Amino acid sequence: MEENNKNEITEETSSEQQATPEVINEGKAPKKIRNAALFKRGGYSVAVTAAVLAAIILLNVLVGALADRVNLEYDISSSKNNSISNENAEFIKGVKDGVAVTVCAKKEDYIGNYMLSDAYQRYNVSDSSALEYFKQTVNIIDKYGSLNGDIDISYVDTQDPSFTEISSKYANEKLNYGDIIVSSSGGGAERHRIIKFSDVYELADESGYASYGYGSYTIGSNNIETALTSAIAYVTSSETKKIALLTGHSSSDYTTDFVAVLRTNNYETEAVNDSMITSVSDEFDAVVIAAPTVDFMDSELDALSRFLENGGSCGKGLMYFADASNPHLPNLSKFLSKYGIIEEEGILFQTDSRYHTEDSPATMGIYPAGDDSLTENMNYCITGYNVPLKISSETPDGVTLTEILTTAEGTVKAPLGAASDWTGYTDEDKGSYSALIQAKISSDEAENASYIMAFGSVEYIMSDWTEYSNLDNMDIALLSAERASGADSSAYSFVAKKITNESYADSVTASGMALVRFVFMFLLPAAAIVVGIYVYIKRRNA
Repeated sequence: MEENNKNEITEETSSEQQATPEVINEGKAPKKIRNAALFKRGGYSVAVTAAVLAAIILLNVLVGALADRVNLEYDISSSKNNSISNENAEFIKGVKDGVAVTVCAKKEDYIGNYMLSDAYQRYNVSDSSALEYFKQTVNIIDKYGSLNGDIDISYVDTQDPSFTEISSKYANEKLNYGDIIVSSSGGGAERHRIIKFSDVYELADESGYASYGYGSYTIGSNNIETALTSAIAYVTSSETKKIALLTGHSSSDYTTDFVAVLRTNNYETEAVNDSMITSVSDEFDAVVIAAPTVDFMDSELDALSRFLENGGSCGKGLMYFADASNPHLPNLSKFLSKYGIIEEEGILFQTDSRYHTEDSPATMGIYPAGDDSLTENMNYCITGYNVPLKISSETPDGVTLTEILTTAEGTVKAPLGAASDWTGYTDEDKGSYSALIQAKISSDEAENASYIMAFGSVEYIMSDWTEYSNLDNMDIALLSAERASGADSSAYSFVAKKITNESYADSVTASGMALVRFVFMFLLPAAAIVVGIYVYIKRRNA
């Protein structure tokens, strides 16, 4: 009996001893249960990690897609070098017609050495800091598409076969690498404008010798915002200006090249070859007189005056291109003097060899005279057979006179027919003459002004110099036509963007820098350590 009880006790004890290790061994759950719990927690962690990674990937995809439609960048530069002005942005947002902005270069090439190499070859710009301006241009162009979904931005490789279609479409234009084509067909027929390198970048001659060929230029400022917004304003305008070419008093038609440029820029032109002008229809916005060889009668000049006055409403224009190789026309000169523009007899010679071509002192450089918007992006012109022009010492009533272009100092007035080696002048005769004079005619009753744009030479629109991309002969003629006809788009004027070497750190205060240093060097690392310790302890006790 006792033996049986002992055996039962022994069996019970053995049973308990066999069960005890898994139940009470170091306070842990059974291995099978513990593994299940670990798997559950591990599976949960893996699921959470996978979900977070999927969310991050999805967020990147969404942000990438959104960035194509909305500008997600924030400009932290102190001068907002990569931002569009508020006035400009509001105008761009309000554009309703579809606009295509085509850059004649691949994006990566425009902001790289390809563009820099082209700038050196065509404009003698060799400073690598120009790359910052090229990047800035691309940044700002892309923001136009972000502001308005109807503005399509594209970059086309000029070596790609697809560019052939573009160059054929704009065969009348002299497209260069990096040019920007802005076009719109919102009004029916397409209107377009080509933005050139010189329209975007203002060159600076820091050495003072680049203009003489002994150095190179740098880029001083970026005018892409002004140029691009003005172009968009132009191509989305439904207004078409009409210009009359008064060719009846000229022995030859000097306007062929000018007409091609005007028509390319969506002007209507009509030749009026009457030898006697009795009136000028008010359907025209401006008239052009180029190198006349036969003088005008008083009645014809009265008709021109009536056209400019426009019944008291003004808003008309006259462009006059002189030619010193033609006879002096006293009646026409008297007409110009009525508006304060003095045309003298003779031909201009430049005595300083730095400012005329090697073989001809009569062929000289022409430069901006002031800060007029017509010349704000201008380099210079070269013209010959310049007629001496000056602004009258007495300004007529209702007329405002402005010297737009001028010759360099050292210019003298030579008699007609003078040989290239003519030296019949003294130092007192040397000076500067007007090359383009603007007479603005206005009245209290007129909402708009009329303009006379008097050029000293016809070679702004008819000469080999118009073919040179670094010269502005035809450019200033076209801009003058815009002003004379009332199509001047300079109303859309925005501050040029200028990049400096100033960094973001330079633009914050000392206290701001201390705060940034504290946050990134102490606060964030300390927070990361605390979180790490917490997670470790939590997992250890789990």
